[in-house]
Amino acid sequence: MRLSYLVATAVLILMTLPLHANVLLPGDTNVPPDVFSLSGMPPLLGDVTGTFNFGGGTLTGTWEDVVLVDPFGVTCSSCVDFAFEVTIDTGLSNAAIFAMNLSRFFGYTTDVGYVNGSGSGAPNSVSRGPGGGGIGFNFNTMSSVLIPGQSSDFLLVATNATTYDTNGAVAISGEGNSQTVTGQVNGFFEPTFVPEPSAALLLILGLVGIAALRKRIS
Repeated sequence: MRLSYLVATAVLILMTLPLHANVLLPGDTNVPPDVFSLSGMPPLLGDVTGTFNFGGGTLTGTWEDVVLVDPFGVTCSSCVDFAFEVTIDTGLSNAAIFAMNLSRFFGYTTDVGYVNGSGSGAPNSVSRGPGGGGIGFNFNTMSSVLIPGQSSDFLLVATNATTYDTNGAVAISGEGNSQTVTGQVNGFFEPTFVPEPSAALLLILGLVGIAALRKRIS
């Protein structure tokens, strides 16, 4: 696993936005990912690392997750972006990763891609769930699938969020010993959750109802 200071100096450094950024909208599927290039260092707001073990040791590896002040100017200068990298351990039998999905980006604008050359594998496409919450990175072609000993390029979601928490997760789909393996890593950085309009309305109505009931009782 790379030390965080090496990542900060060698990988997550000020990146140049592609000429035409592709905003990933809810419901978009199999969209070519944006490719970001390196040219300087942005401030990191958080950096965490860990390991994963799925299928009783058939698919194992390490991960690193960061949150940083938006260096791209996609939405606003004070917005925050999210990036992570996953590495599969060497020596595994028929192990591979085909897809990784981040959770809970409801209500936010997202520009999704990867940092060119920051690892040994890039996604062939990206997707966003119909409700806008999930962000998917697909490694489901022969040239993009991640195998033992390989690290994904840093997978990046640029957003218009201004706050974040550590309630996010990434779901990983792959195989080990020629069997389908899935698992989830928790504690990832994510934009602060914004309830959907319908949920927010129900919450407001509920609070109004509680206030009215208390007034009636008193």
